Amino acid sequence: MNVRRGVVIGSALLALVGLMSPPRLSFGSDQPRAQEILQQACVQCHRLEGQPDSRFNLRAPDLIWAGSKYQRLWLIRWLTGKEAPLYVKGYRWDLSEGAMKHPVVTETEANAIADYFDKNNRDPRVKVGAYDVTKVTKFEATFGGAAYKAHACLGCHTIEENGKLIGGQQSAALEKAGQRYNMDWLFRFGQNPQDFTPHSGEFLADATEPQLRAVLGFLAVQGVPDFKFYEPWTSQEFGKASAGRGKVIYREYCMQCHGATGKGDGPAASNLEPKPAIHANINFSEVPTEYLYNMVNHGGAAMGKSANMPYWGLTIGQQGVADVMAYLKATFKGPK
Repeated sequence: MNVRRGVVIGSALLALVGLMSPPRLSFGSDQPRAQEILQQACVQCHRLEGQPDSRFNLRAPDLIWAGSKYQRLWLIRWLTGKEAPLYVKGYRWDLSEGAMKHPVVTETEANAIADYFDKNNRDPRVKVGAYDVTKVTKFEATFGGAAYKAHACLGCHTIEENGKLIGGQQSAALEKAGQRYNMDWLFRFGQNPQDFTPHSGEFLADATEPQLRAVLGFLAVQGVPDFKFYEPWTSQEFGKASAGRGKVIYREYCMQCHGATGKGDGPAASNLEPKPAIHANINFSEVPTEYLYNMVNHGGAAMGKSANMPYWGLTIGQQGVADVMAYLKATFKGPK
């Protein structure tokens, strides 16, 4: 999958930041009352419907897609005043307003508003399940962090690194992105931010979809210290891995460099520098599973090795990776 996508670097990531003083609203919790809160207070700054417009024509972020965009627990905390402002310089940083306090509602009212958004403000472009946050690996999150920096996300958005906030403060803070965003929505946003906030400074990165997914994996971890990483080698593909199938794949893809018997003497090897690894000299049963998986799936460059080693995951799929690993472990036992 090598179609280039715009990575998630839009400088106008939507958030519930208002420009009003912080009165405490006190209405009932049913849907009519939630609508009354929205109409009496929220629409003074936020739009609840309409077409995307430039940030510089708005007073506060659009809530047109709020039902698809936010995780409910974070939204409740935000509406009840338990979250810090998302725009340190203010949503309209061009006006030098700085961060503004947002109106606060009760928890009951916040739940009613969340229900209203879920019912009335969902984005039909967002495909549920497009991004499976339960399949984020530790390596992908690390790789996504590197891609996040390589594609200039750090220029506008803050993240947390080694206990410190780093990055620009021109747009939404992302150090708690993993608590805040529905990743299906963020995935669709990342494919083309200008579909949501046109001509507002968004950067469209020359990134592949796998790179975008890695960046989202990195963001999914932000603010979630107990994030449970996925371990592919515990999946059903590895449970049914076949060394026999792996032998076929090895011949089709690996032998050209590593050789038919793993001696690094395949037809492509003669002019390569550095030379391909000599599999016959490696006892693959002793190679850590996570390392071997990442090497085959993500390639040499991602692992700090030779870029001549391709990232095979997209080509042979997860079952193929599992099968090749099974073949390597069953076949190569090191020098005899």
